[in-house]
Amino acid sequence: MSKLKYHQIFTNLTTLALLHLYSHMDMSVRFVPIKKRNELLVKFLKKQMGLPCNAIIKKDIKVLIAQARKGNNIEKKLGELHKVNCQYGEKFTDADHLFILLTYLYEEHGFESTLDNPDIERESGVIYTDNELIDTSFNEQHILTKPLPLFIMMDEPSRLVDIINGHGGMFVVEHLSTSLDDRCATLLLHKLPTPEN
Repeated sequence: MSKLKYHQIFTNLTTLALLHLYSHMDMSVRFVPIKKRNELLVKFLKKQMGLPCNAIIKKDIKVLIAQARKGNNIEKKLGELHKVNCQYGEKFTDADHLFILLTYLYEEHGFESTLDNPDIERESGVIYTDNELIDTSFNEQHILTKPLPLFIMMDEPSRLVDIINGHGGMFVVEHLSTSLDDRCATLLLHKLPTPEN
């Protein structure tokens, strides 16, 4: 899954870099020449290079900075890379998107996720599902064909529901029930319908 993580981080970088440039250009009353655009992007990329979240793409950032210093049109290069990343992202399966969601929940909100094991007691704040549920919810092409049950022990499962539903990904979740005995909430993960082309 490291390719998936790399893709996420690099797509984020190209998006932010271009937004940074275009915001500056929009505020400027004068035309911004290529040289000035490269300078703005180099300054932005240098700041991005030091961020821990960009460690996996640090070499790529250095290459972009070096190309900009040689006078190459880095805006054009970023646009091309962004387009390639978007095309690559279109090949993701629903299972890939679920991995992205679970990674986000862990990295941004501290929710671990794991496969349920009947021999081990569930821990509070950990999202569980099991292989059988995954096998019946996903088809052979790794597409979610029916809602996937998730389980978590926590006092306010509505908080997790709000986080997932506010994520902006391809899934939404509903809270089905909570056991009074162990506070284990049952959530149902649904795939959002895709707009027709």
